[in-house]
Amino acid sequence: MGQIVHDTIILERAINAPVAAVWNAYADPIAHAQWSVPVGEAMVFDQTDFREGGQDHYRCGPPESLGFHAVVQYNKVTPHNFIVYTETVTTGAELLATGLVTWAFEPSGNTAHVMITNQLVSYVGPGMVEGNRSGHTKALEQLQGSLA
Repeated sequence: MGQIVHDTIILERAINAPVAAVWNAYADPIAHAQWSVPVGEAMVFDQTDFREGGQDHYRCGPPESLGFHAVVQYNKVTPHNFIVYTETVTTGAELLATGLVTWAFEPSGNTAHVMITNQLVSYVGPGMVEGNRSGHTKALEQLQGSLA
């Protein structure tokens, strides 16, 4: 049986690109799958419906196994401003984590200030929380790189 751990992860980054470009990189599932996972891992969207009330289903992890499955339920989508969604991650039949995630985008000239807030519950201990923090941090770095 797992250990329940709660945390709120808040990450911010100034991205040297207009908000519209950052928004489009998030909304495009092909681009999103490239910048949102660490080097050496992969993400495959099985379903995408990026809109309020829509759902994404994806698999991620090492390319040979893609053993993590996630369901994203978009609760509020305000273009070029913010996205609020729930995300539940599983592997096989094991429930790993559920998060309430907000991506906020604020323009400042040709720079986009991006803030991610993830109110996360891990059902399997603190490793999932740290993995989530590390993954979102890397995603923001790679998002910047993809828009350079």
